[in-house]
Amino acid sequence: MHCPLCNSNSKFFLAEEKREYWTCPVCQLIFVPAKYFISKQEEVEHYLKHENCLENAGYVQMFNEKIQILQRVCQSVRTVLDYGCGYEPVLKTLLTRDGYTVSGYDPHFFPDTDLSNAFDLVLSTETFEHFKEPGKEVARLTTLLSPGGYLGVMTRLVPQKNNLPELESFGNWYYKRDPTHIAFYSSETFAWIAGFFGMEIIFNNEKDFIVLQVKSQRELDEA
Repeated sequence: MHCPLCNSNSKFFLAEEKREYWTCPVCQLIFVPAKYFISKQEEVEHYLKHENCLENAGYVQMFNEKIQILQRVCQSVRTVLDYGCGYEPVLKTLLTRDGYTVSGYDPHFFPDTDLSNAFDLVLSTETFEHFKEPGKEVARLTTLLSPGGYLGVMTRLVPQKNNLPELESFGNWYYKRDPTHIAFYSSETFAWIAGFFGMEIIFNNEKDFIVLQVKSQRELDEA
């Protein structure tokens, strides 16, 4: 079976809770095969159960903490795309309040957003784990970035031991139990993404938030 991120040959990792999980030895992605994907209607119904709204104080606080990181590590950002903003684009609202020009895109809830212009910052919060074809999705995201632009990704990183997925910890991991979560990443996965797509990691809290920046042409030439 081919990895949906880097297209390398992958190997079986775990079968649990009526799904299989495969792992890629090249990019370290762990993924669920397509035969276990739920329908689009089931996905939407599942998303609508989440209390992802401005009235959810914990949810808002989580975003505010991420915004503070972005303000520290991302310079000269004016335009932002919230990629996978959900049915209520809370992050878009918070960033707009802070003076950014923000657009929100979601394939289910806001599919008609104009993506013809490049953005200084593309944020994807709790979205990467839903990607059925992460290689194509990340490639698309890179085309939406302006020169020197930033990509911020919020997703839970895979439990590891000695920089490798740890079977027992992954088996007990709550994050994989969500039926819409089908792709799981580690720091090594994002290192592969950075190298393949001409970016560098400028922030990684080793838990749930990573920021990458597009390298300049000079940096790419020197690599």
